[in-house]
Amino acid sequence: MERIFHQDLLSEFADIAPGLDGDQVRLNRQHLWLSGGLAKRVFNNERQVYTVYYPQRKALLIAPMSNDAFKTIHQCSLVMLKDRNMQGDKSLSLQEIIIDNGLDEEDRPLAFSTIEGLQLLQVILGSDE
Repeated sequence: MERIFHQDLLSEFADIAPGLDGDQVRLNRQHLWLSGGLAKRVFNNERQVYTVYYPQRKALLIAPMSNDAFKTIHQCSLVMLKDRNMQGDKSLSLQEIIIDNGLDEEDRPLAFSTIEGLQLLQVILGSDE
């Protein structure tokens, strides 16, 4: 049985339209690239993050390893955030998610949303088409 979004933790995402800013979040060679500013704001300086992909929403949720509630609510994986440059940009591989879910692997900006004060990033990997 698929897990669903926890109502208390993620209900605020329903009211936020994902933003599209290619300078902050993009797919590049099957890797998720995050701007240094966004990565610092959402994950602080943590090197590992929890990820979970929900195919019905085409949404990838990412939370810092210190978010204990996230790992108890979601069936997630722990992955390393890789340093990309001196500006603090980060990346993580999405190859497995792309292949397993038949997603478009073309390099492109990705829609995303965050909630101020909640260390959580939602990235939309597909369209409803």
